[in-house]
Amino acid sequence: MATTDELAWAPAWRLRELTGARSISAEDLVRGCLDRIAALDDTLRAFITVAADRALQQARRADDRAAAGEPLGLLHGVPVALKDEAWTEGIASSGGSELFQDFVPTEDGDIARRLTAAGAVIVGKTNMPEFAAWPRSLSRMAGESVNPYDTSRTSGASSGGSAAALAAGLVPIAVGSDGGGSIRIPSSHCGVVGLFPTPGLVPDGGSFSYSPYASLGPMARDVRDVATLLHVLTHDPSGAGDETAPGLLPDGEVRGLRVGFSPDFGFIPVMPGIVQLVREGLESLQRAGVTVDDVDVRLEPYFEMFAVATSGYGRFRADERPIPYVRTTEFEERCRQPENFEKLCAYTQFAMSQPAPTAEQYSGALAYREQLVAQFDALFARYDILVSPTMHVTAPAVDDGWDTPYPDAWMGTPFTAVGNLLRLTAASYPVGLLDGLPVGLQVIGRSGDEARVLQVCRALEIARPWTARPPIAG
Repeated sequence: MATTDELAWAPAWRLRELTGARSISAEDLVRGCLDRIAALDDTLRAFITVAADRALQQARRADDRAAAGEPLGLLHGVPVALKDEAWTEGIASSGGSELFQDFVPTEDGDIARRLTAAGAVIVGKTNMPEFAAWPRSLSRMAGESVNPYDTSRTSGASSGGSAAALAAGLVPIAVGSDGGGSIRIPSSHCGVVGLFPTPGLVPDGGSFSYSPYASLGPMARDVRDVATLLHVLTHDPSGAGDETAPGLLPDGEVRGLRVGFSPDFGFIPVMPGIVQLVREGLESLQRAGVTVDDVDVRLEPYFEMFAVATSGYGRFRADERPIPYVRTTEFEERCRQPENFEKLCAYTQFAMSQPAPTAEQYSGALAYREQLVAQFDALFARYDILVSPTMHVTAPAVDDGWDTPYPDAWMGTPFTAVGNLLRLTAASYPVGLLDGLPVGLQVIGRSGDEARVLQVCRALEIARPWTARPPIAG
């Protein structure tokens, strides 16, 4: 039987083999995860809520199903951490805000329902900034989720709790969300694999998700696990037991693919050493039969346009009258009530107090978006995949306040936000350590081309398997 340490670092697909064969019980597996959380999370603060009793009950039920010979799901008995943006029956779901710290849904949202139907065991809800709107995974309830490679540094945002839990071996798989890079940024900073699915592919009913340019999505230490988790999140729960589903086993065959590489998108100052590690990753793809060209991607600094175009708080009709985005109306009303407003963090108070963009600003942002669409359409006519660094810096240090740790207005998103703005799909794969901190390579695909993005990630994994473990893991 595998040791406790081996189980902590095993991929989810291997754990599923063990629980399915009853070589290990789901209860023992979950107890191991809970023990690691108890030992390390006072330092990491990866979780807002740990649902230990509920997780053990789920695990026992999973063991009962296996003993009875019932069909078992793709994630039978596998522990999973779920970003506190998604709602869970019987577990507090806060969106990172004190305003909702006592909100306990009476039923699962789409994500939790699909995970449970696939046999996964939800061990807790991971840390995030209030409503996923700040570049540090810092909340009043749980403090700051820090980086397992250096606990004086950020784990990234806004899915930093999920990334930290994975990187420290607390869980094998996790769910994050990404509205400007919030899966890919912490994946890069913490040395894990994270996929931003095409917006709309993963359902987000029963969650605090509010942007049509965002998506909930899978995170793991293993590419096959990311593919399996994506399948679970995108398929109806009636598919339990379907272990031959297409796309679950990316084989890494990339021979003949054309890849376009930009080290800076024409304007981003990148930390020395990051581009070199990304180029080394590209060289491994070339040895696997991929053609790689440097491409001239020219993006003007577009953060303001991105913020206006992707705003979840306003949309405009043809007559230019601002209207509330329908899915956030009740949420906004609750936040703006005077007795509730003061419970919001300062940066959320600031955001909520700002006027909605004017019709002219919004139209200008959409016009700029169309220019970017044309530029990327031309690139994808020549290349199957685009590659860049995921981040322009390694994980920056954090202070005791609430300031952004990044030195510019981008808040960590200059390489990632364009994928959201254009509703593409993209992933981050770890390609090395720079001064002891992980560096990620971003793989960008056309809308709906998750399978090809994961194939490239798998090719990287075959050529450059990620074996680093953070100091906190021992």
